[in-house]
Amino acid sequence: MRLLVLSIFFLFLSNACASRYSLTQTGDVGTPTKQPTKKFRIAYLGFNTFKSTKLKNPDGTVDFEALSDPYSRTIKEPIGGSFPIPGENKPNGIRKDLSQEKVSKFVKSFLEVTGPTGIRELEKFLEISKTGENYTYSFKNLPYDYYIVGLHYPVFEKTRNVGLNFVTIFSSLFSVATLGILPSYEAYAANTKVLVYDKNLNLLKELEYDNNYSVWRALWISPNPKECRIGNLECLGMFSPTLGTNPPMVFEASAPKISADLSDYINTLK
Repeated sequence: MRLLVLSIFFLFLSNACASRYSLTQTGDVGTPTKQPTKKFRIAYLGFNTFKSTKLKNPDGTVDFEALSDPYSRTIKEPIGGSFPIPGENKPNGIRKDLSQEKVSKFVKSFLEVTGPTGIRELEKFLEISKTGENYTYSFKNLPYDYYIVGLHYPVFEKTRNVGLNFVTIFSSLFSVATLGILPSYEAYAANTKVLVYDKNLNLLKELEYDNNYSVWRALWISPNPKECRIGNLECLGMFSPTLGTNPPMVFEASAPKISADLSDYINTLK
C-alpha cells in the first residue's frame, strides 16, 4: 500500500512539471535557403526521426524498439533534390558494375544507425534478397547523379556523459523532495551525419552537426515547446515508463544550416 501511494505521488509530481528544451542549434527552421545554381538529379535518404515502441518478450521481460518515422523528415524542402517515394522511378535493371562490397558498405552505414527499421527506406534504391541468414543487396539502376543521406543519432535518448548523469540523478531527487520547485536537469547527446555519394556510391563528403540538448523540468518553468506544459505525458523524459527517442525538434533546429551547407557544396560538384 505504501509503495502504491509513493508511486501515485511520484506520477503526480512528474505530471505537474513543465519541460523546457534548450537546443544547441537556434536557427529558424522556416528560413528560406537559396537553391543551388547547378542542376543535378539528387535523391535524399533518411533525415527522419524515430518513435519508441515497447515489446513484451515471452519470458515477461520488456524490450524497446525504435521505429523509423518516414513522415518526420527534418529537411522539409530538400535542396536541389527530393525524397523519392516508392515506385516513383522504374529502375532500368540492376547496377552490375557496382561491387557487392561497395553496395554493402553503403547499406551498413545506413543500418548501423537505423537498425532493421531502415530497410523500408533502402528498398526504394535496392533489391534485397535473403539466403538463409545472409542478405544480398543489389543497387537499382536509377536516374540519379548523387545521393544525400541524413542520419540522426543516437536513436534513443543517451545521457551526454557520466558526470552529467549524476547531475541528472541528484537534481531529480531534489526536485521531487521540493515538490517540483527546484528544477531537474537532463543533458542528452544528439548528432546529425550527412553523407554525399555520387551515382557510383563513392563517398564524396561527410558533414557532422552537433544537436546536443538539455531539458529543465519544474513547476514554474516556461515550457519550450509550448506543448511541454504541465501535464503533457509526451514530455516526461526520464519519468516516462518507456525508453524515449530524441524528439524531432532537436534535429529540426539544424535544418537551415544543413541546407545552406549542402547548397554550397552542390555548387562545387561537376
